Amino acid sequence: MREADLEKYVRKALRSRNFPAVWSMLLYGQYVEEVLVGGQDPEWLVERAREVREILASRPADRSAGAASSASGPDAGQERMWALSQLVARHAAEDPDVVTFRAVYLPDGLVSWAEVEDWIDKQADRDGERTSDVSFTIPPGTAVEWDGPVPRFDPPIAAVATGVHFSSRLLAYALPGDGGVRRRTVAANGGLNQLGRLGENLAASFSWQPAQASVFVLTGIPPMIAAVKAAVPAVKVRYEFELDWARRITLDVTRARARRRWRRRSSAPAMSTTMRAGGVRR
Repeated sequence: MREADLEKYVRKALRSRNFPAVWSMLLYGQYVEEVLVGGQDPEWLVERAREVREILASRPADRSAGAASSASGPDAGQERMWALSQLVARHAAEDPDVVTFRAVYLPDGLVSWAEVEDWIDKQADRDGERTSDVSFTIPPGTAVEWDGPVPRFDPPIAAVATGVHFSSRLLAYALPGDGGVRRRTVAANGGLNQLGRLGENLAASFSWQPAQASVFVLTGIPPMIAAVKAAVPAVKVRYEFELDWARRITLDVTRARARRRWRRRSSAPAMSTTMRAGGVRR
């Protein structure tokens, strides 16, 4: 079954208005890949989709796609972060990787935000079929010999018994009005794969979200940098026992906000604070 057919199957079974968000999480968790490589059947994916739908319905609106910095100016109280967002975007526009990507894949200039989905669809057709990556455990005593970029195993591996893991490559992005992240599987060495990796690298460097960074590369719209970011991990589970008490909520606070809230000076660009039972660790 192809991914498009599987998506239609799950969409029909789920009948959810929030299906794009559900499908995005199924891709992110590599559940779709499990079915496509034959590890699970479509009904298993439908059950996972129902679980994801319930989780999303019980949580506040997803803002992980981030926000765009308004071209008309900042909202009240957001002046400093708006100005910082504009400056960071100008710096990122001169990043050699951004300049190269735009020269190769956007020779006619940047696209509008409303055109992002259409551009991605057309680039996906040019890139070709999605890629499945596989990792596995090499048996003891196996030597790896390289023939240029091609690895060869001695003795040859006819079958793999342990350590097999399949995964797909993803592009995160968002459209106007979205409250969360959209994701697409992509082909290795294609333009969308390069955009996805570039978005992840820019997000790590400039305190953006990957979806924001992808949109910026295509449109030039400056992402709005958040003054405070909170990371809330999923509940840890060990032998089907939920370890809710072991979770930590991590706050990533800009230097100016940290000085205003805690009256502390710092020469570092950001301060990470972990909230836990019994106090605050900085």
